[in-house]
Parts: sequence; C-alpha cells; structure tokens
Amino acid sequence: MNIETQKDTNSFVEDRLGPIFLVGLFFLCLIFASSSATAQFAEGRRGWLLLERDSRGNKEIVTVLDSLPAEDIRIKYPQILSVTWRYRSLPNWLPTEQEITRGRLLYSALDRILGQDGYYAISRTGSGSRTMHYYVRNFQNHSAALKQYLDSLPPISIEVSLRDEPRWDSVSDILESIER
Repeated sequence: MNIETQKDTNSFVEDRLGPIFLVGLFFLCLIFASSSATAQFAEGRRGWLLLERDSRGNKEIVTVLDSLPAEDIRIKYPQILSVTWRYRSLPNWLPTEQEITRGRLLYSALDRILGQDGYYAISRTGSGSRTMHYYVRNFQNHSAALKQYLDSLPPISIEVSLRDEPRWDSVSDILESIER
C-alpha cells in the first residue's frame, strides 16, 4: 500500500514502500537492536507506526507507538523527556552515516541511563534534527547521569527538556492526526 504524502498539512500519512519508510525502519531496527528497554518491558514487542509529513517542503519522519499503552503504564510515567540532537544532514535532509552511528550511541545511552524509568514513545526526524521522546518517572534519579554523559560527548548540539504530561498528549495528538 502506497499512500501519497499530503502537502502543507499537519496530518501524517503512512507510506510503506518509499525510501523514507525504509530509512525510518532502519532507524527503528537500530534502536531496538541496541535497546535494553526491549528486553525489560513486555511492551518491547509493541507495535510502531512510521509516518511521513510534508509541510511546505519540510519533510519529517515520525516514529510513534501504534497505540497508547494501558492506563496503568501511562500513570507510572507522568513526564515527557525530549532530547533533540542536531545533525549534519545530506541534501535529502537525512543524517550522514557518521551521524546515524552517533544517533545509535545516543539512543543506547539514553536507554541505559533511564532503564526501567524511561518509556520510549516517539521520535521525529527532519530538517537536520532528531528528537527522541521518552515518558519518564523518577527523572531526578537520572539527571546527573544524563548530564555526565552529555558532557562527555564531543561538541554537538543537544537540547534536553522535561515537562509534565500525565495524559501522554504527544502520542495521542499524533495518533489522532493519522489518516488511516
């Protein structure tokens, strides 16, 4: 099934045959290949959606859970941690091979640092940046380790933010915007 990408909208459309989908699938495989969360959570076997959006010529790939986790799980992870990594992109706005390797290391480090206190839910890639969203609990127990890890990296642009989001609105908003 190949669904055309809509121009200049905020809705997402699935494209399961295009190169964007294949690159996103590659990223997703890399994440799970290096992720400790896959083994720790039963939800490691959960489903994912790989979406593409084209808004005014700016392409974005979004990987998101295909459904909200059970309410008892969402209650345990009331905050969203967003880590945005800016990369050097190719002309097609995707990261270079070197940047893909750097991204793998970053995902692995986040999974290791957050452990059972982090629940990976969304990534957004486009226009020279990738944002990884984890729902978290007890973040104060991990903030020093995250700071130490980020300080150990060579100079790269990384932004970290944390906010309360007990209803998991970021996932819900994406899922509600999908044309299925």
